[in-house]
Amino acid sequence: MTTPTAPAEPNPMRRPDPLRLATDLHSAEDELRKVRGKLREAVDFVHDPAYDLAARQALARRMGIPEPSHTLTALAAGAPQPAPNAAPATR
Repeated sequence: MTTPTAPAEPNPMRRPDPLRLATDLHSAEDELRKVRGKLREAVDFVHDPAYDLAARQALARRMGIPEPSHTLTALAAGAPQPAPNAAPATR
């Protein structure tokens, strides 16, 4: 009577397949690109003065990114802005 043979264990000293490694690396790079895009969107939201300052500050704290400054919000709230093509004021 013979005993059934177990499937051979993979040899840990065997080199991995280069094509598989390249495919895995490409997949990881694609995933990283997506994550960076989402992070960029979140940072753009955090620094967009059109949204509530408290919500943007809370999100920035939660994500560990620099918080939005109060100055940007004050300027966007209606402080007078010079016209883009206006001549500088003379004394």
